Amino acid sequence: MSMESAVAFYERVETDAALQEQIRELGAQERIEQYVKGDLGYDFTREEMQQVIFQRNPELTDEELEAVTGGVGIIELIIVAYALAVAAA
Repeated sequence: MSMESAVAFYERVETDAALQEQIRELGAQERIEQYVKGDLGYDFTREEMQQVIFQRNPELTDEELEAVTGGVGIIELIIVAYALAVAAA
């Protein structure tokens, strides 16, 4: 688990259209998590991804970030990161 892994994943999903499509096609949470962690080798915690999302989207207040990511697991954060990256493109 590392912050560097979370940053690297966010940057990749932000710029890699093929990865975005693969995440969309996988659909099921278990399949996405297996792909991101097992196949791609990214390993990060919920808190690390939450921190990256906030750093990359500083316009989000702490309350908005918690509303977007509060109470969700790592796979949901991956999906949030993906959605924010696509929206920013």
